[in-house]
Amino acid sequence: MIIRDIRGDNRGGLYSGRMYSELFGCEIDAALFGCDAEYLEYADKCAEYFNNLPEELLALLKKYSLRYCEDMRDWFDRDSPEVPEDVNENTVLDYVRVSCIIIEKPKAKDSIGFGVEFLCDWEREHGMEWTIRDGRALYVGDFMGISPWYSDSVYETQCRSYVYDDFSL
Repeated sequence: MIIRDIRGDNRGGLYSGRMYSELFGCEIDAALFGCDAEYLEYADKCAEYFNNLPEELLALLKKYSLRYCEDMRDWFDRDSPEVPEDVNENTVLDYVRVSCIIIEKPKAKDSIGFGVEFLCDWEREHGMEWTIRDGRALYVGDFMGISPWYSDSVYETQCRSYVYDDFSL
């Protein structure tokens, strides 16, 4: 199993585990919403997908993350160290630290959907979140716990996502 050391709270059905992120080269937390065998098998599929993101999807996630970073620049003094000056699509992930993969129970068993929480240099209070479903970036922006199971229109109209060209703060 990719996700290991699973522990639960015995009250709300929230469990936590650990996994190694191949993409970021570090241990991260896994937030889980169950611990039955079928769900854990699904969670491992999500973790495996995260560890092997297709290059095209990763390139888009970097692009959207950079868009978020650049938009935040307007909220800081130009000389402020919070927003890195040399950031570009090739370096943007150097300014984030992956914290947790969040795997909700699936709405469709043949779909892969999850969120990823990051700490980031340009938004220390709210961090950054990626929400992915079936090989598509649905949400990139400040961490809000966006589910991968909303209808597509919700991401476009209600989530303030940097995936969409016309969004900015």
